[in-house]
Amino acid sequence: MIRNWIYKYSIWGLVALVILAVTGCAEGQKPTSVQPSPTLKVNNAPDETKGTVSIEKLGERRIFVYLPPGYETGEDRYPVVYMNDGRNVFNTGTSSFNKEWLVDKKVDELVKESKMEKVIVVAVDAGEGSDRGNEYVPFPNDSVPSDGTGAEEFTRFFIETVIPFADSTYRTIPDREHRMIMGSSFGGVQAFWMGYHHPELFSMIGAMSVSTWVANGPAYEEWTQETGKPDVKIWLDMGATEEMVIDPLVDLLLSKGFKYGQDLFFQMDPIGVHDESSWSRRVHSPLIMFAGKEPGQPVKLEVSDYMSISWQEEPYLRLNPVVTMDNGMDYSVPSEASYKVLNPEAGQVDSSGRVTFLKQEDLRVEVTYQGMTQLYQINHDR
Repeated sequence: MIRNWIYKYSIWGLVALVILAVTGCAEGQKPTSVQPSPTLKVNNAPDETKGTVSIEKLGERRIFVYLPPGYETGEDRYPVVYMNDGRNVFNTGTSSFNKEWLVDKKVDELVKESKMEKVIVVAVDAGEGSDRGNEYVPFPNDSVPSDGTGAEEFTRFFIETVIPFADSTYRTIPDREHRMIMGSSFGGVQAFWMGYHHPELFSMIGAMSVSTWVANGPAYEEWTQETGKPDVKIWLDMGATEEMVIDPLVDLLLSKGFKYGQDLFFQMDPIGVHDESSWSRRVHSPLIMFAGKEPGQPVKLEVSDYMSISWQEEPYLRLNPVVTMDNGMDYSVPSEASYKVLNPEAGQVDSSGRVTFLKQEDLRVEVTYQGMTQLYQINHDR
């Protein structure tokens, strides 16, 4: 049963996503330029501590725009966070599943706490039904369904229409250093693919709960032959209950020269599921990565475990130490922590956090990261 599951969520498909990210999209005709419709106000800020959200339309597509506190009375220019699945980002009333990311409230809170600078957020709506998968998945897949060309067209629309509209309409800082692209699920696939391939436009990528199962075909050998790395920072995460391949993507990016804790961050959320509520709970970390201070010292360490999926072998249990840093970010540090098994006759934990049981007995482990230590018990019959 496990082997069938691994076949379904093959790492080859995961790496196809990465290959397509570095190979780019085909040339095509530019989309017809469109004019924005008048702004429709969704909510007005009652004071200078809250931003505002409005809805624009580019052709038939809605663009949800958050402007930071003080925008209307000031002259400052701001970095921009671009997001996919715009209808789910700010307002439950427009969302697809009666759940939202609460990004406007998260940004207001982080700014008030001095954890990040003020930003503009431009959330681009997705197409309806099957159009969403076709726009977000940049390679053929019958189950999505996608033929790959829809994602190329959406990427051109994003680059040639959405970004110019934002830069000409709002007081943005119109350069790559001050742009981030973020998405989740299929939207995370598109964000990763577009951001990785266009480092001249984006300096940071936030890919949350990336639907790694959607790629087709083995591509690992081709990926290993690619050289160089884009000049971007990447945030990846996954919920432990989602059971999708993610650890190998982190390892592949490390092999390309990314430095963990510097331009690559990853979190395995021990209670995360595949929904907006989980993404809302984690979104502060990529936002701080983009517009906050660099992480310095850990202030909290929590330990859990999860089933890590590999393309070469059976799933294995892995420890998941998650640190909260002094800048407010939370991320996993399984390969950066150290492990001391207190009953080594019962099992082992290697330097990456991989657990091996030697007998039917729970393991007691001291997990240490930068001077912080937690005692954790790994249940043999989890």
